[in-house]
Amino acid sequence: MPFGIIRHVAAAAHLGEAPLWLPTSGVFLWLDLYGREVHRFDPQTGSDRVIASGYAENLACLVRLNDGFVLLVTATRFMRLDPSSGGTTPLPAPLRPAAGTCFNDGKVAPDGALWLGISDVEEVEPTGSLHRVSASGVECIDRGFVVANGPAFSPDGRGAYFADTVSGRILRYALDTEGRPVGRTLFAAVPADRGMPDGMTTDRDGRLYSAHWQGNCISVHDAGGTTVETIALPAANITSCAFGGDDGSLLLATSAARDDDGGPRSPHGDAFVLRDQSRGTPEPEFDPAWLGRERPSGP
Repeated sequence: MPFGIIRHVAAAAHLGEAPLWLPTSGVFLWLDLYGREVHRFDPQTGSDRVIASGYAENLACLVRLNDGFVLLVTATRFMRLDPSSGGTTPLPAPLRPAAGTCFNDGKVAPDGALWLGISDVEEVEPTGSLHRVSASGVECIDRGFVVANGPAFSPDGRGAYFADTVSGRILRYALDTEGRPVGRTLFAAVPADRGMPDGMTTDRDGRLYSAHWQGNCISVHDAGGTTVETIALPAANITSCAFGGDDGSLLLATSAARDDDGGPRSPHGDAFVLRDQSRGTPEPEFDPAWLGRERPSGP
């Protein structure tokens, strides 16, 4: 059965991103990066409301913490977010983006490490990088990207996926038993007429779901990188997707305003809830005690 839209959330975000399912609360959180808002969406009622706004800089991503809170990463900072009230408190940052760069997308791997991308603010120069934050500290995994997007992980914890967005590539990093990268291959190349790969997630069967900026769709890849399904959506810039719901059968997709609209205009910037027979699993949790241990490393 192909995916179908069961709810259309008319949020009109400037740059919707980073959907995250919270199993305990039974809700999704997601961000409007440029609108600098945190949204809370209840799939049971269809209610979508802004629980936090007014940040001093653009937002980047959300991940679950193991203390019941959520890590909110902004362009340069880390914060602990209360998912009920929207209140935030500062957290130590394990690394700092260089001048002209900013944090972008991030996810927690099955081993509990945080993989976090850094992008060029102007989205022109290949000054971006990919980092891994674990109990051992911070390591730079790779460099040379204009826009760093994605990270997603195979259910067995032996593969990490990363979107080199501007180059139209999805990369796969082989991981050892401790979750550290031991090799990189090209997983899939996105043709120019299909847009560019953006945020990603995997289902429990190991298929990779990649949002397409300027592509009006999410592509589904098997473990070998072959596209096995294309999920068409009404918004032009699909930015990310995440599984959720009580049984993992819901897929929330976020989107951004069209480049030529000068701002959000429905359906561009809206969110979409889809369902089919595929199932996801909740994102792993990160230990905030691992923050604040900056150390030089990497290639």
